[in-house]
Amino acid sequence: MADPGWLQLAAFWLLAAAGAWTQTLTGFALGLIVVSGATLFHLLPVQATAQIVSMLVLLNGAMVLSRDHRAADRPALVAALLGALPTIALGYWLLGLMATGALNWLRLILGVFVTAAALQLVGKPQPWPRRSGRGAFLAAGGAGGIMGGLFATSGPPIIWLLYRQPLPLQAVRVTLVSFFVVTQAWRLGLSALDQSLDRLTLVAGAGAMAATGIGTWAARRFPPPVTTLTIRRVALGLLLLSGVALIVTAGLALVQRPG
Repeated sequence: MADPGWLQLAAFWLLAAAGAWTQTLTGFALGLIVVSGATLFHLLPVQATAQIVSMLVLLNGAMVLSRDHRAADRPALVAALLGALPTIALGYWLLGLMATGALNWLRLILGVFVTAAALQLVGKPQPWPRRSGRGAFLAAGGAGGIMGGLFATSGPPIIWLLYRQPLPLQAVRVTLVSFFVVTQAWRLGLSALDQSLDRLTLVAGAGAMAATGIGTWAARRFPPPVTTLTIRRVALGLLLLSGVALIVTAGLALVQRPG
């Protein structure tokens, strides 16, 4: 892939601002929006995008958690992290072994599962009457860790599970942000062991960090006047769109493969 021009970089920075705004309100979507958009429109290479997303999640998380960290549901967070941290390392190791074609098939399968989960929920996003057990959070974290190691987007399983819990939206949002901060810091540490930041990643990342700061500030300073149910619906709608985007990007890549 050729180095992107300024229009592509500007589009990438707009994605970062939109993702940060959305994640501040819902607890997720920064990684999904940036990775899906950058892949769909061929804005940056996958490796550079993944590294930058890790940095952006850390910045957004630091801004959100500086004030709201006490709202996290600690038992759910600890169980999900216990499942995720080992499998992120596994997913990152698999990323180095897989050929491009295999990654596209994996992305396609991931998109199908994300879309199916979102379709199940988007029409009836009311929480379950009873809280799930610790094993459910452990399993969701483990499944998300594989996705996070491969694509820097570990959210779909834990998003799906947390948005069905009988918890306040604030607890769901802060628990998700906390989960992403820890998992992305771990993934960034793994990538730092065998990759250096090239000029493209530094330039694109610097602009995206500024855009993320603006998007996070705007969401906190000017939150939309909508109900909790509306925010749940928007969050699940975004999950649906991210699944469709994964299917589209993987499908296009497979169709365009030579031979």
